[in-house]
Amino acid sequence: MLDPVSLFEFDPHVDRRTVRARTLLVTLGSRDPGHTQRTITQHLLNTLPNHRLGGVDSDQVLDYGALRPGIGFERDHFTGYRTPTIDLHHVSDAQGKSFLLLAGPEPSLQWERLVGTVDYLIDQFDITETVILQGVPAPAPHTRPLHVSRFAGGPDLVPVEDSVPMAFEMGATFTSLLSLRLGERGRTVTGLVAHVPHYLAQGDVPEAAIALLDRLSGRTRLELPLGGLPAAAQILRERVDAEVTESEEAQQMVAQLEEQFDHFMTQRSLTQGAAAVPSADEIGAQVEDFLRGLDDEDGSAGDDGAVGDSDDTE
Repeated sequence: MLDPVSLFEFDPHVDRRTVRARTLLVTLGSRDPGHTQRTITQHLLNTLPNHRLGGVDSDQVLDYGALRPGIGFERDHFTGYRTPTIDLHHVSDAQGKSFLLLAGPEPSLQWERLVGTVDYLIDQFDITETVILQGVPAPAPHTRPLHVSRFAGGPDLVPVEDSVPMAFEMGATFTSLLSLRLGERGRTVTGLVAHVPHYLAQGDVPEAAIALLDRLSGRTRLELPLGGLPAAAQILRERVDAEVTESEEAQQMVAQLEEQFDHFMTQRSLTQGAAAVPSADEIGAQVEDFLRGLDDEDGSAGDDGAVGDSDDTE
């Protein structure tokens, strides 16, 4: 494997000896249901003091043919090519507490090498916990509190109420490999996953970012103001409610999702309070409908003209 350290370049003005942080946040993803990672990244960088520490050599790890970065055209020539980047930012919360943010598109190439790069950065800045933030499309209604599940770098580290109580195969992402490999190296890794209603997953869902930031604040003690996110979430809720009201088919879909969600949460609550833990088959039967679609991020979310879809994807 090529040297992971050389994959990252610090900006010239950065004195690594003066930068220390306990928490590294990771928002790397190209498939981004509800634009959750993008919203969190933009919100943190637009509302909190920050500066760039450096970045990964994008030419080494990104497939531009798959990403199709933006470029402008004016009459007879191209302008403004937007180079995709994976950047490391030093950010201060509302009380001046430092944390790091690694943000950008999901790398397409050299995953193992980039894991080594992240491991190197963890050592450089004395990071004690890496937190991966992301969304998944889920058969959940927008009328219920947005559910957040959690994963870790190894088994038996997540409380049952935060876990996904079944086993299944899925296509790997870079962040799933990052969690696995860092856990194998003894690093503390936490994943927070917002379950985005699948029929909204193609547009902005500010509630997903809010749910993750709330959980993140509770876990890390970082003070992360929500700014304009609640107002944006309320606007979306009102718009989607109005669209659902106009469609009998949409009303039936939401009602069915509400029933499934309520049953799932009731069974989960009963399971937590029971003296005996149900078998894997029993738990799987309870959550099968709820978890359908977690691995299919290109599935039904928007194929039929999803409610509340937005055309502002990048």
